[in-house]
Amino acid sequence: MNARAPIRGYRAGFLFAVALLSAVAGFTLWTEVRSGQQVDALVRQALERAGLIGRIRVDALSMESAIEAHIRAKDDDDRKAANAVMEDILESIRRSTEAYTRNLPPGSKVVAWQRFNGACQTLANEVRGAAVLSHLRDAEKARHHLTERVRPLVTEVDALATQLAKENADEAQELIGHLAYMRVRNTAVGAAVTLVAMLISLLVGWSITAVLRRQENTIQRQIEELGRVNQELDSFTRRVAHDLMGPLAPLKGYLTLIRRTGAVQDAGALEMLSQCESSAVRMGELIEALLRFCRAGTRGERTSAELDTAVTTVLLELAQTAAAQGVTLERELEPGVRVDCPNQLLQVIARNLVSNAVKYTAGRPSPSVSVRVAVQGSEAVLQVKDNGIGMSAATRGSLFQPFFRAPEARGLPGHGLGLATAKRLVEAHGATLSVDSQEGVGTTMTVRFPRVAALAAGAPETAGAARQVAP
Repeated sequence: MNARAPIRGYRAGFLFAVALLSAVAGFTLWTEVRSGQQVDALVRQALERAGLIGRIRVDALSMESAIEAHIRAKDDDDRKAANAVMEDILESIRRSTEAYTRNLPPGSKVVAWQRFNGACQTLANEVRGAAVLSHLRDAEKARHHLTERVRPLVTEVDALATQLAKENADEAQELIGHLAYMRVRNTAVGAAVTLVAMLISLLVGWSITAVLRRQENTIQRQIEELGRVNQELDSFTRRVAHDLMGPLAPLKGYLTLIRRTGAVQDAGALEMLSQCESSAVRMGELIEALLRFCRAGTRGERTSAELDTAVTTVLLELAQTAAAQGVTLERELEPGVRVDCPNQLLQVIARNLVSNAVKYTAGRPSPSVSVRVAVQGSEAVLQVKDNGIGMSAATRGSLFQPFFRAPEARGLPGHGLGLATAKRLVEAHGATLSVDSQEGVGTTMTVRFPRVAALAAGAPETAGAARQVAP
């Protein structure tokens, strides 16, 4: 089953949902901005038209006063001045009507406007007629014309202006209501699309969760199967190693007995018997190391012990070996450092690390091995540092593999299981083992155990370390 296709499908669904949400957000923002601009424009145009209508009404009312002043003029100069005022008012009405026509929205109701415009034009004509009578110095006819013709037209213009202003306000309100409806409709569409995107996101999330749950169950089953296989392999290895020890023990005994009885006198044959006996001994050591390695991966009963005590025991055992090889053992041990690991296994770990350090340091100029036990926070640290041959980066990468023998260690005794066994023991008890080494300079092995409280009453947790040097 190819898992890439479903993952690509889920990714595409998720990206589609994100794209929908982004589109909804962008569309909603664009709609709000555009609707706001349209509403502002409509309100501004409505106010402009209302202002133009008010100006025309004022000019129409002012026209009557201008005609009265024209009729009452005593000489030609006064008539010219009144005539100029009348022309200004008529020009203002003309400009206002043109501006109103330009600002009319498409589809507007123009009946009232046509009547209003016609009344304004008629008023202008009648005003000019009254002005002609006034120029002829026929004041009586001019006043009669003003009363019978001009004043009714002014009243009609005012009434039409009132009606036009009302229609203008109603039309602006209707357009604003239409825009509000469009905004609500767009919001509803955006909400529906958002809901769809959320449902797609939930579906994709649920599907991914189901896939991850299935994969987790599969991985858990594989881990359990791997653990079972490893247990079977370790059990098989222990049985094989135990069965190999059976015929090996009498073989070593017979070889030793033949060599000691003196039945074989030939020097070559005696040398071959000695080599066979040595090979049998090495085979026995290798099988025992293999048994220890197999048992190291399984944690036994939870028992705590003092790390410094186990390390002290190992140093006492290895002191003579180190002295015989000219290696100086330095120790710096804090007392009462208790860890969650049995004393015997702590000794196995320390013995492997210290014996390796002694073995790879012997023969170097001023060989020395420093062993330190200390407390660092919630951890107990065992550090073994030497100035031996060191190791390369390639060697460090394969150092803890079973039966691995580094090129630098060719010619030195060993089976390649000591560090692998120590690594398995350390990890089985929740600790870590790290290596810092430089070729030709030396190696530092550091083990960090989870620290537990001391059980012995009055045992100091962080007392001053005692530093001793063994020859």
